[in-house]
Amino acid sequence: MAGVHGREPFSYTVTPLGGRLVVTLRGELDASTAPEFVPALLELADGPDLILDLRHLTLIDSSGLAALVAGYRRVSEYDGVLALIGVPRFLSRMLALTQLDRVIPVLDVA
Repeated sequence: MAGVHGREPFSYTVTPLGGRLVVTLRGELDASTAPEFVPALLELADGPDLILDLRHLTLIDSSGLAALVAGYRRVSEYDGVLALIGVPRFLSRMLALTQLDRVIPVLDVA
């Protein structure tokens, strides 16, 4: 059908960088994809500091936000840091409305 677009599949890659892990998220992090991502994120959060690169996210819902919070909580348990980079405009608004931008650091790395 013309004008109907398929869902962009969710994926992520992990890249070690200077004692941290950069996790680059792509596609849609929502109720159908977050349940598979959360266990992997929690496992990654047991290690070094995490930087979540969100510039390639096309959609996130409350389940996706909950995944970010779960990762933040796990990293905090180990006195680590979880920070966000490349936050798309639509997500910046969501983070501000939920005040998560006051909890999870959002880094501006141009």
